[in-house]
Amino acid sequence: MRPLLVIAALCGFFAVLLGALGTHFLSGFMTEKGPAQFKTANLYHLIHSLALFGCGLLYPLVKKSQKAAVYLKLSATGFVAGIFLFSGMLYYVAILPAGPFHYLIPLGGLFYMTGWLMLGVCAFLLKAK
Repeated sequence: MRPLLVIAALCGFFAVLLGALGTHFLSGFMTEKGPAQFKTANLYHLIHSLALFGCGLLYPLVKKSQKAAVYLKLSATGFVAGIFLFSGMLYYVAILPAGPFHYLIPLGGLFYMTGWLMLGVCAFLLKAK
């Protein structure tokens, strides 16, 4: 699925860009716990960008099974939502004092977990050849 591969590539690009910015330019602006939070956000962002890319690569294998394709799309949606809510909000609280947005971080973690669970269900639904 070409759009998913493009989204995954863009997510990976921004993970590397934010990692470089956080290391070289933003460290002076971070809160006390900021560097550790930023590093965690960046690690999860990069890992789930790769997982999203994997979903895009799996789609041709899965598209023959309607149910498996639905779970793969749910998985990809979970990864994208996790990137924005978990990693995005951790980037935010690493630089600015914790505001109302820090409550979205656990929700982002749930989206990451849901993405992995849906990917597992998708794999379970595939038929062995």
